[in-house]
Amino acid sequence: MPTYPIRRRPRECKTCLPCRASKVRCDRNVPCGNCVKRNFTCSYGRPPSTKYPIPSVAPSYTSAQSSLHSPAFPNSCPAPPHEGSYAIDNASGASDDADPDLPEVIDISQDEWDEINGKMAAMEQIIGSLHGLFQKHSARRRGVDESERKSSTRSEGVYGSNAMRTGAVHLGSRSALVDILDKSKESAETALALPQEDILAELALGNESVAYPFVDLWSSDPYTFNIAGVCAVLPDDDQCRRFLKWYIDIGVILYPVLDNTDDLVRKTNRLLLGRQRAGGVYKPEADGLVKPFGLDLPFLSLLFAILALGCQLSDLPGRDRELTSWVYVSCAYQCLRMLNYVSQPTLEVIQILLIISNVLSYNMNAGASYTLLGMTERICLTLGLHVESKDLTFPDQALRQRTWWTMAFQNSHFSLAYDRPSITMISQPEIPYRPISMPGNRTYFETICRVVSLSLELLRSRMDQGSSHHPQIREIRGWKLQIQQIRQDAAPHLQHRDHCHSLAQHIERTELRLHSSYLLSVLCRVSLDPHAHLDDHRRAVIREDCIAGLMETVDAFVELHEINSHCSRSWISLQRSIASAFLLVANDDSQQTWSLIDRLEKVLADHVFADGVSEHNSRTDSAKHLSSSLLALREIRDAFRSRKAPPAPTSQQPFSPVNLPSPPSIDTDPSLPPNLVTVGGSIALEEWDMRNILGRVSDVMLFPSMSGQNSAV
Repeated sequence: MPTYPIRRRPRECKTCLPCRASKVRCDRNVPCGNCVKRNFTCSYGRPPSTKYPIPSVAPSYTSAQSSLHSPAFPNSCPAPPHEGSYAIDNASGASDDADPDLPEVIDISQDEWDEINGKMAAMEQIIGSLHGLFQKHSARRRGVDESERKSSTRSEGVYGSNAMRTGAVHLGSRSALVDILDKSKESAETALALPQEDILAELALGNESVAYPFVDLWSSDPYTFNIAGVCAVLPDDDQCRRFLKWYIDIGVILYPVLDNTDDLVRKTNRLLLGRQRAGGVYKPEADGLVKPFGLDLPFLSLLFAILALGCQLSDLPGRDRELTSWVYVSCAYQCLRMLNYVSQPTLEVIQILLIISNVLSYNMNAGASYTLLGMTERICLTLGLHVESKDLTFPDQALRQRTWWTMAFQNSHFSLAYDRPSITMISQPEIPYRPISMPGNRTYFETICRVVSLSLELLRSRMDQGSSHHPQIREIRGWKLQIQQIRQDAAPHLQHRDHCHSLAQHIERTELRLHSSYLLSVLCRVSLDPHAHLDDHRRAVIREDCIAGLMETVDAFVELHEINSHCSRSWISLQRSIASAFLLVANDDSQQTWSLIDRLEKVLADHVFADGVSEHNSRTDSAKHLSSSLLALREIRDAFRSRKAPPAPTSQQPFSPVNLPSPPSIDTDPSLPPNLVTVGGSIALEEWDMRNILGRVSDVMLFPSMSGQNSAV
């Protein structure tokens, strides 16, 4: 059988002949740089090859050459001639560009040629079939209703501009409010459309009407500092020591920024003694140094921040707590300005900023708190707190680690609540364990740092996998086991109430329950998402864990209030509990849920009516926000109970290990306004609407502000 040689297509030579002979890189200029340096004659082309002689091309094969290059080659390739050789030249007919390392002619048999033609024809058929399939699916995809696609927020989150049209706000699709909104769409009774006009005002995300928290109370000139005016704001010795005691007893436990309160008390006593010696009035030092009453400015700023937090935890009336803490925050910030803290940050500056941020959230001004925390986070990166250093001693390294993890505690809550990424999840130092720390004896701070570390791991997985990623079943199971292990490794008083012998130990145990159970509910919240690809059995299992986590979160907050009512003023604990409560009522209509909601209502009523003020506009900002949530909870509860018979009363209280006296029932509180007086055990709900209820709830669930408060309890 005859063979048909085919010559390969020659490759163009792009280097000059001297560079090719010298085997160096050519810049392909005319002349090239190498030839100019070496004074060579630069010429291009290819020397003739003598290894493989080029056969002559028969003119009778020109038609075969054109048919081979035609588009119909795979389907209708003419049979080559039976005799002679088959050669294909390039378009120019040049034969001196052939690669000398490859043969000029390749011989194939007739069977091989027919096999090639058959495979290429089959390949063309497969490609045509795939093209038709892609076209079909593309047409189906384009036929999806655009309005329905835009209304889906599961992968894109919620965006919206503020009333001033100065920017947009992003709320991630995994935040608690989005889950509630999606749940409300499933029922015609609770139909809820996403805000269309001003989402910032609808969700209370802005701070346009909130007063600047760091205003200078003494001068309008930003370049002057009145240190005498700041020192004059210090309270008397007794009041100062009372606020300091509130901070040490409760504040440092709820948010353990400082680890050495003994040094804090000692320096405070020195400052108060120095003020007595100076006659209560600040006098500039003769050497020009600014050391008010013998202490430096960083400590004075830290003391004002601690006094602000201690004031919020005190038994003063609500209005006095709010205004006094605001003044102390302004004083603390003025001291920071004098320190030029942005350009010269220190660990003590970071601790002051963290406490101030916590104070702002206590006053329901979490938008400013979130902004200030972002700057604090970057200062931590400036000082390198996110990395380890071998040049530092163990105490110094432990202090840096502790400062970073207290910052991450606040930051992780904001990121989980609003489903926003955080820098802290990229890199973090080791947890500052004590030298004698071991499983079964972990302190509260060590344990809560492990919970925060797991939260950062969850946030990191969301960022790596994209916004549409749902955690796998094995990941959820692994995270759940880690939470259980974290709680088992804690000290005995953090696991069982019987081992608690002080107020501090009760607070630590309850706070650990609250934060760990809330994280568990966040991990399992995918089961509440109808868009998640889960079979019925797995969804039911994960949903059970999620509901249990939400219930334990609310129960732990109620228990915290029963232990000490001042502890439940913490915004992080308060926000997590309210968010969990509304997720519960939206997904679990059981007697157990409504029993918890009733207990939570009593806690909120205690805060709203703590000062005996029934007029909405006369309350503090915190009470106004909580009154909106209280009213929303009552309306939702009564709406559900109006559709069915109320559950039989029971004395069993699930998830309630602490049997302390509960606050008085709000149903019999004489200070309740007339619009909440019940008639026959329920209220009129003809105008009940889930959109209006959740609009008021967003004041506490999301960024609370002083705007949008048009509802009252």
